Amino acid sequence: MPFILSEPERTLRCMLVPLLAIAAAVQAEPDPETESIARIRETARVFAAALADDLDGEIEIEVGQLDNRLQLTRCAQPPTAQLAPGARREGQTTVQIRCAGPVSWSLFIPVRIERYRQVVVLDRPIERHQVIGPGDIRIERQAVSSLSSGYFSDPQSVIGLSARRRLSAGQVLIPAHLDQPVLIKRGQEVTLYVSRPGLVVQMKGVALEDGRAGERIRVRNLSSKRVVEGHVESADVVRITVR
Repeated sequence: MPFILSEPERTLRCMLVPLLAIAAAVQAEPDPETESIARIRETARVFAAALADDLDGEIEIEVGQLDNRLQLTRCAQPPTAQLAPGARREGQTTVQIRCAGPVSWSLFIPVRIERYRQVVVLDRPIERHQVIGPGDIRIERQAVSSLSSGYFSDPQSVIGLSARRRLSAGQVLIPAHLDQPVLIKRGQEVTLYVSRPGLVVQMKGVALEDGRAGERIRVRNLSSKRVVEGHVESADVVRITVR
């Protein structure tokens, strides 16, 4: 059903519209005695941009909104900005805006300083202890401000490493996810090399524990039945150095 105004209602509406327009114009006129919300937010943005100037990667800055009803006395000089106590230099942080006078005030504004880089991401799920291959990963632009424990930007740096736990497709790889692969497994027959200046002795043994490259593991000498310790050198070699 159409909405119809009566003649008196139309007359009243014609009278009210100009009055409302005037009121809106008066309300929109900035108060010279009140600090501009736009200037406060711009102060925070400029400070955040300077803060992020030495960060590598692409930077995006987002300044939080302020209540438009906020009434602060206008600063005689441009407001100053600093990081709020305990705030971070990137990611979700807080900037403190200060005014020295004529009436001193300060307020805190939420700011997001997000950094983006090309990082190594899993292209498919990886099982625990699975060795990462070239087909398992891809390079992708990702936000890295929250990756405080690190990340990889070079694919070659993760190829050949093994997963410490099951990992999902699309997951950004971080150092805590990966380890050197197990080269020698418990119960595996290995070759023991006993080295000393001018002499190398070779014998067979059985690994008593798993070992990664460079790790020290226990091996039972199959000839003497003695348990010795040596460093994993390759997939089937343990070297014992005698000085």
